Amino acid sequence: MYWVLFVVLLGAFGLLTLFRAQKFTQKAETDTPPIGQFIKVGGQRIHYIKQGSGPVLLMIHGAGGHVKDFTYDHVTRFAKDFTVVAFDRPGHGYTPLLGKTATLAEQADLITKAATKLGITNAYIMGFSYGGALALHLATQYKDFVKGLVLISAVSMPWPGKINITYRLMAMPFIGPAMMAFATAYFGDAYFRATYATVFEPHETPKGYLDHVGVNMSVRYRHFVENSRQLQNLYPQVLAQFDHYKDLKIPIEMIHGTSDPTVPHHIHACEFIKIVPQANLVLMQDMGHGTHQLAIPEIEKAVDAMAASNADTARKA
Repeated sequence: MYWVLFVVLLGAFGLLTLFRAQKFTQKAETDTPPIGQFIKVGGQRIHYIKQGSGPVLLMIHGAGGHVKDFTYDHVTRFAKDFTVVAFDRPGHGYTPLLGKTATLAEQADLITKAATKLGITNAYIMGFSYGGALALHLATQYKDFVKGLVLISAVSMPWPGKINITYRLMAMPFIGPAMMAFATAYFGDAYFRATYATVFEPHETPKGYLDHVGVNMSVRYRHFVENSRQLQNLYPQVLAQFDHYKDLKIPIEMIHGTSDPTVPHHIHACEFIKIVPQANLVLMQDMGHGTHQLAIPEIEKAVDAMAASNADTARKA
């Protein structure tokens, strides 16, 4: 008899948890509504922003991010000289999950097809963190599309060991969704804000950034699980593509913090430039992973240098 009561109570707790997790998702989306437009590619709905005029600068966000990562500063800054475009990657922001874990190849295919529908034939690409790995996939597989790269704290090389245990757990079938539903159902906003802010350590989080980006958008339980699975599956994809780096001829600018515990500079950026001699690396001393917001002047210089180098190459040709 007691076990029946236990099962009933457990089921009721599970339903309550799911209800609260869904309410968390609804509130996150109400607080941070879509700011761009939508385009369909092969039945897949993609949320994007487009602003400015001139050569296209395509911005690709990192794991758990979305287009508002770039509207805090980058879009307004670079739209003066470029047509700035950014897409929410599958399972992030307001681009739905694909129904399976999205690979770099599938995301690159969606991006290039969406860009074509928007009349874009080529672009400079800025990629942050996971977005750097995707930018490199585009550069190696869509050579006519990519004119140059700015890689910010980018995942570029195979790495030793495993990804963070949190992502490994959240990527697991059933266990991951259950744990993440529980977390969003019962952990407060302060917990998620504090966790998100660690991206910028040892520096302070830029003023107003957490409110602007909408932290809870990153931890909606279904989306966080998809993000974890993309990260879990990333290593073999990077391993497969890094053999092609030596063939890259485009201008590449890199910015990386020397105190980045998430994507260590000595494993990624410092090894990458040994393979790609034209890549220029700027190391930000004592800066963590959040260089995309903390190193804005250096990013601006990197974009200018990339575009200028491409223009010089075009003139010589």
